[in-house]
Amino acid sequence: MIKEIKNGEITWLNIVGPNKDTTRFLREKYDIAPSILKEFIPPIKRPKVEDYRGYLFVVIHFPVFDKKTKKTSSVELDIILFKNILVTSHCNSFPELRRIFNHCQEDKAIRDYYLENDAVFSLYRILDKLIDTRMPMLDHIDDHIDEIEKRIFDGDEKKLLKEIAFVKHDIIGFRKAMKPQRTVLESLARSSCKIAGKDYPRETKEVIGSNIKVWNTLENHKEMIEALEQTNESLFSHKLNDTMRVLTAFSVMVLPLSLIANAFGMNVIGGMPLLQNTFGFWIIIIMMLSVTLISFLFFKYKKWI
Repeated sequence: MIKEIKNGEITWLNIVGPNKDTTRFLREKYDIAPSILKEFIPPIKRPKVEDYRGYLFVVIHFPVFDKKTKKTSSVELDIILFKNILVTSHCNSFPELRRIFNHCQEDKAIRDYYLENDAVFSLYRILDKLIDTRMPMLDHIDDHIDEIEKRIFDGDEKKLLKEIAFVKHDIIGFRKAMKPQRTVLESLARSSCKIAGKDYPRETKEVIGSNIKVWNTLENHKEMIEALEQTNESLFSHKLNDTMRVLTAFSVMVLPLSLIANAFGMNVIGGMPLLQNTFGFWIIIIMMLSVTLISFLFFKYKKWI
């Protein structure tokens, strides 16, 4: 599905769910290179900026939160950028971009804000807004971290292991999408000058600055959840040690009883040919004590006790 917005000389085409008809349209109307059209439909895992004659091909990824699975994933945004033509393409899981596009269609003031000067300037404003919309996702992660921090001393260490794993999964997905963004944005800032014929230092700084702000917040969340994970593991290990201490004490209490029962249950007379004498029982006791003493000295030598 292709939707179009025009504002003066600027045209914005937004493609949702690209297919063969889409690539045919782009080839016939804008003479897009076949190498780009081959990459337009299948997902591209590597973000990039490619400079063609008269236009740029940009692939950038954004983290999105899936409300159904409650997990953070990555959505790909493909961009073809001419001086006065902006083409954006994505699957149907990028609601923030669709919301911006719909607002531009419905409100002339918003359309004038985003589609101003040329397509390069418009792209910077759209990207800046898209990066800023990642902050509520980080707020969601922050709320989850605060909840874990409040519960960490309530004795639910085992349950919190799963909660911490969910948060770490979201942060990893977020980092996977955000980490390459700064390199792509810097490459876009250098290459877009050729398309527009001028620099946009203020807009590029705002976009890169928004990216840095999101990344720094993400790093703080990463450090916080790692610290909480270490604290939770320490508490869990301490509780496990207490359990092992009780079990060990119980074993120590039962061991003498087992030893006495086994010692007096031995059939020395008639059962042990080598110990057929009056002192057979005491010989066995001495042997047992000797083995115990040798084991103790060996453990002491190894510094295990």
